[in-house]
Amino acid sequence: MASPNAPSNAPIDKIITVQSFETDGKLKLLRGYAGGGFQVNDAFVTGSIILHPREIHTCPVSDASQLSHELFEPHLTIVKPDMVLIGVGGNPTHLYQPIRDYFKQQAIGVDIMSTSSACRTWNVLLSEGRQVVSCLIAIP
Repeated sequence: MASPNAPSNAPIDKIITVQSFETDGKLKLLRGYAGGGFQVNDAFVTGSIILHPREIHTCPVSDASQLSHELFEPHLTIVKPDMVLIGVGGNPTHLYQPIRDYFKQQAIGVDIMSTSSACRTWNVLLSEGRQVVSCLIAIP
């Protein structure tokens, strides 16, 4: 499993703000995304990430073509998710059928969308108390 990315408190010149909900201080809410990273709670995390409701992990993927089910296997032992949310950068260009088939075999729902849509969806799912794991490919 990848080690957690060390968040920094560096200011961000341009950031797209994502409407979010109040947190208990432990939930990992996405506050925005820009410049190759994500604003998670009060820290900016550079690069692609894998989120659990209460954890952030680095993600070695910088392009949707690098996605595979092996990337997710260690994370399914941390949290047994109701669903997996995958943000592929821009709009999805194909169906990612091998990934969909893998999660179907695991009886886990999967939704593949643009990273911007996945960021908004993440906060809604957390507000509903859903167990979700998300892989978000950073937008340069």
